[in-house]
Amino acid sequence: MKKLTTLLFAIILILVHIPFSFATSEKPNIVSQAALLMDYETEKILFAKNENEKMYPASTTKIVTAILTLENCKLDEVVTVGYDDVSSIPDGYSSAFLQVGEQLTIEQLLQVLLVHSANDAANTLAKYVGGSIESFVSMMNTKVHELGLSHTHFTNTYGMHDNNHYTTAHDLAIIMKYCMKNDDFRKMAGSASCAIPATNKYDTRKYSSTNELLIPNHSNYYPYVTAGKTGFTTQAGDCLVSLRL
Repeated sequence: MKKLTTLLFAIILILVHIPFSFATSEKPNIVSQAALLMDYETEKILFAKNENEKMYPASTTKIVTAILTLENCKLDEVVTVGYDDVSSIPDGYSSAFLQVGEQLTIEQLLQVLLVHSANDAANTLAKYVGGSIESFVSMMNTKVHELGLSHTHFTNTYGMHDNNHYTTAHDLAIIMKYCMKNDDFRKMAGSASCAIPATNKYDTRKYSSTNELLIPNHSNYYPYVTAGKTGFTTQAGDCLVSLRL
């Protein structure tokens, strides 16, 4: 199974289940097909494996959806969930089970997007910000071009598999570093859970993070991780971008 791992750290550390060891000259054993360990401040590459190979990013795509929303909206703006936002999500893809006609704030939608990896939230935000999914995807591709990245291209808002929807471990690291400059992004991408109060369509809901590194008492919990985003599709395998500041 393919795996894409991008790790950004201010200092070198040992990450659970990824056996880095810089005490010897031996190369670390990384099971991911592509991986990158980069110093957050200097962008110095500490370890790399196929870092420029095009890979499917799955739900790590959502960090771009989130940052574009944050740069174009206020957190208290209210958005209404549309029929296509919900019905277009294929079976097997993650969802917050938002209801058609439900009204939520930008902040609430971003929380379920980054914490619970909700694809319906991704589409709802994209239509609100861009006017259409197509226009928003164009904004996503413009953003990565502005960041100077030439090995990333998006076709959808949340990482649904598409042969033309790809990135690299290197590009994902640069994107995540850019996103982390936003305090609201940093807070939500580092949350172990989120709660959405009762809306016009649904009672109070609570969601857990898909990133087990962030969840206290979980066997994979790692307290030094500041924020991150996971992803998975059959074609992409397991994907992860995480960092420590």
